[in-house]
Amino acid sequence: MSTLVEGLLFDGRGVAAESLPSVLVIGAASERADVLEDITQGNLECLRATHWEEARALLVSEWIGLVVVELADQAGDDARDRGLSPDGGWTRELAQRWPEVQCLVIADHGPTSLGDWPEAFHLLGRRSPIEVLGRTIGVALRQYQLERECRRLRAERALYQPTVQARLAAHRLRMREAGGFETIIRAPGSPLEPLCDMAARIAGFDVPVLVTGESGTGKELMARAIHASSLRSEMPFYALDCGAVTDELLESELFGHCKGAFTGASSSRVGLLERAHEGTLLLDEIGDTSSAFQLRLLRFLQEGEVRPVGSNEVRQLDVRVIAATNRDLMAEVAAGRFREDLYHRLTVAPVQLPPLRDRACDIAALAEVLLARIASRHGVRVGGFTDAAMACLCAYAWPGNVRELENQITRMVMLATGEKLGVELLAPHLRTDEWRQTPVERRQDLPEPPKANTTADPVEDDEDAGTLRERVERLEASCLARALERHGGNKSRTASELGLSRIGLRAKLQRYGIGEAAGDPE
Repeated sequence: MSTLVEGLLFDGRGVAAESLPSVLVIGAASERADVLEDITQGNLECLRATHWEEARALLVSEWIGLVVVELADQAGDDARDRGLSPDGGWTRELAQRWPEVQCLVIADHGPTSLGDWPEAFHLLGRRSPIEVLGRTIGVALRQYQLERECRRLRAERALYQPTVQARLAAHRLRMREAGGFETIIRAPGSPLEPLCDMAARIAGFDVPVLVTGESGTGKELMARAIHASSLRSEMPFYALDCGAVTDELLESELFGHCKGAFTGASSSRVGLLERAHEGTLLLDEIGDTSSAFQLRLLRFLQEGEVRPVGSNEVRQLDVRVIAATNRDLMAEVAAGRFREDLYHRLTVAPVQLPPLRDRACDIAALAEVLLARIASRHGVRVGGFTDAAMACLCAYAWPGNVRELENQITRMVMLATGEKLGVELLAPHLRTDEWRQTPVERRQDLPEPPKANTTADPVEDDEDAGTLRERVERLEASCLARALERHGGNKSRTASELGLSRIGLRAKLQRYGIGEAAGDPE
């Protein structure tokens, strides 16, 4: 009996007996109240009611978890007078008004002869041993507590779910904005606009992606944007520079290894592919890898299987692979340095980033954003660029692309003494001819030097009018128009002569309104 008493004293979470509800005994069971109190050693309060009307009042006013009903005779007049006949309405009322309250029905015959009862009803024969009665009471009270807990949790869920869903949606939106295509800075009409639109469509398809472009064009940024806009956006993103490690360490880093697999492997290591399971992995500089590594990567892309170095265990993984390189992989394939089958596997969705010289319209916006980031990182306050400094930044070809631009702005911030960054802070090779005659120490508050008429090929209108940037744009438009005319409107040959990509040439022609007639040769 001690086990029964201990079970009633505490529930599964260690709640003391005084927090347990009362037991209500009705009808002929009222004479059993003393027996029930003896079973529980006085730890449960037993309330008595002679008929259903009295029981209903107690159920309304008291905290009751178990109702014990003893039926003297299923068809007897006494049971009907008390409102407790098996076919009476008390069972339906109890189940509907107090669904969490458990009910123990004691009858002359076993449970099989009592017909259909509500789910919360426990049926027991009159001749059942006292230990069975005690265990049944304990089970009923525990079920009562679980029912109340479930109702509480359901109520809390209904109350907090809209708030949680709204916060989750806001969090997802912040995640997408923090790493999506909004982070790729571009001006209206930029060559990156159609490229980002295409990449956004690619992001929704779970296929490998190959991002190509010169060093410093933002290949990892594009890869992160594709991941953030994909169905895997809430899963991990990892990046691995394949050109920075040896072939042996590259396999270990990517596929993992077992303890003792090679010299120095003092412990097992989980590979990046396994850590990126259901997420995205960026393999940067994929063109620098060996043929052996390319073969293992190809097998993973085809089968989704990896085997850690030194292990015989094959693991099935689900990872989206984005590869990036600044090499011409088609030329590498022709030279036998890159596997053709892997190349075709990766080029399901190719994304080629234009160099910064082909998107000069983005330089001003890029410079402003980079300046804000650099100033915030170093804790300095800068009011922006002077017009002359910005014109020099926009006129430069930037062979190192965005990375070179960022480094140059960092240099200007470090050397700055005034409110704005002037042209005297630029590296000498970035300054235009008219500024090379001016000492570096020239004060920013001095008037601008006179503009020299050095335009070798005059353009229409007044060639000396406007800012340096406007004059450079007029000269660029003139060069584009003459080159397009020389090649009879053929844009491919024009782009080749000017050292531009097709995308860059189209963007510049659209920007200046050149060659917009339908049917221009491509």
